Amino acid sequence: MFEVFYRLRPFILLFCLLAASVAVMANANRPLMRGVRAETLKFVGAVEYQLSWASEIILALNENQELRSSNLRLTSELARLRIAAFENEELRGALGWQNINDYEAVPARIIAREPYGTTNYLILDVGSEQGITTDMAVISHEGIIGRTVHVSSGYSEVMPYLHSQFHVPVMIDSLRSVGIISGNESTPDSLVLENVVRTENVQIGQRVITHQASEIFPPNIPVGTIVAVHTRPGNNFLLLKVEPAAALHTTHFVFVIVSQPVHLSTASEPVSVN
Repeated sequence: MFEVFYRLRPFILLFCLLAASVAVMANANRPLMRGVRAETLKFVGAVEYQLSWASEIILALNENQELRSSNLRLTSELARLRIAAFENEELRGALGWQNINDYEAVPARIIAREPYGTTNYLILDVGSEQGITTDMAVISHEGIIGRTVHVSSGYSEVMPYLHSQFHVPVMIDSLRSVGIISGNESTPDSLVLENVVRTENVQIGQRVITHQASEIFPPNIPVGTIVAVHTRPGNNFLLLKVEPAAALHTTHFVFVIVSQPVHLSTASEPVSVN
């Protein structure tokens, strides 16, 4: 008997459901059924209302996540545009410098920087294939950058002016006083100018340029501006702190001077680099 019931249970369940449906349809208009339907709708409406709040919260969270992602994309794009605008401005300045000067120069881009403070080096994307050799001057449209120390066929390694072993003869423009500029190990964002006698009327704000005594750099290239003057007891020479004219960390485009006109060796007027 039980086995027969087990086999027929789907049909028995279907019959019960059909009977319940017929009973509901037959009594659909009676007050009791209308009340049941009303209470049922009230309950279902309350449940749907609560679920709607939950769905709105989930939707808001999803929209918030999408907005954050969009904000990150836009911020990244804005940063790229700002970098591109800065590089375009620098490139326009470099091209303008090249148009008003007579140097035979190879344009280059700084593609790598070794982050070792005063012993760092710069890598350029030009080499012997472009006529570059060691001990060539590297400058930007703002001022000196350094000199080449190692050259391969397609790349060059540059010792920048902040390197501890960098030295070049320079001159205080308004005084025509000659000294030696070098990298400063104690303050890697500035240069040290020495061998200027203390009797010279050195003032903060005076411009420092390269001197024709240099065997590498052309004369009258901006080096920097004097920002501090120190006298040393028992020493006849001043110790001058110079702020570089060209910032290494923001410079991307440079020129390697492969040759210069002969008349520059006796030039007395500064060369414009603006």
